[in-house]
Amino acid sequence: MNRHFKKYYFYFLARIFDSVGLHQKSVPYYAETIRFRSFFWDSQIRYAEAIEKNPKKITLQIQGGIGDFLQFLPFILKHKSYSYTVLTHFLYAESFFKALGVKVKKYYFYTNWEDYVEIRDRLQKVSNTYVCPRTLFFKTNPFISTKKKVLKKPYVVGIHMGSSKLAAGKALSPDFVLKLLTWLMYAKYKIILFGTKDELKSLQSKTHRAILLATDQDVIKNLSLVHQCDLMVASDSVFKTMASMLEIPSIVLHKDNKNPFRDRTFIEPYVKAHCMTVYKYKTLEGTEVDTALAFTIKNINALLKAS
Repeated sequence: MNRHFKKYYFYFLARIFDSVGLHQKSVPYYAETIRFRSFFWDSQIRYAEAIEKNPKKITLQIQGGIGDFLQFLPFILKHKSYSYTVLTHFLYAESFFKALGVKVKKYYFYTNWEDYVEIRDRLQKVSNTYVCPRTLFFKTNPFISTKKKVLKKPYVVGIHMGSSKLAAGKALSPDFVLKLLTWLMYAKYKIILFGTKDELKSLQSKTHRAILLATDQDVIKNLSLVHQCDLMVASDSVFKTMASMLEIPSIVLHKDNKNPFRDRTFIEPYVKAHCMTVYKYKTLEGTEVDTALAFTIKNINALLKAS
């Protein structure tokens, strides 16, 4: 059976078990459904509901990087008493979840794709262990208690050029970011520049009253600033996911390559929800910088004017 039909097969099996009240038996089939398509129909919602019916015997896996953590957070924060394990490359995962008051049974760290697959496959053999349900949008911001600021001029544009350590080549080029910064300052926008100090070194950016640097080692402090943005320009990174989950318009620039999980989990659902616009580049160097910049400026003007 090919992948396309498997998601239907597992989904309808899960629905049958749900219909006769056997929710514990439906859980593994919903888990298989989302393994083939993260947000297939209402599978994530039904999956979460089935787990909630009988959570005591289940351990949930939180897998991936901080962008993944964000999609898991609405469920986790609603159910802090559930049993969780974490499989991640993010070195500060323990402090991240501790700050949010989430107790984790065990952490598994990996540094490359091969390590991840080996640990993931080993954990899949543990009975009653399933991946945590995901959610596309936050109902409330998990990092602040205040409401989103009222949209007014001067507009605030967030920029994140960096990328995950495991995603080499994903970062936006310094040439593109410097040209974008120049245009934004000329157009009198305010800017929040997200990233590590090492990432921003390549810009050799000087302090400017229009630019706020969000470079704290505590990623939660940086994520808590995203709600101040009226628009986000970013690579395929955690900050574009944070913006999208807050329904802040985002312009995402990523490499034009095949990545079904990225597209189906972090791109296509938000494009469909009209809160993300995407530019796919070959290298983001040379003449393509100007093409990408023109696309970005056109969409900044259109999105903020529409707001």
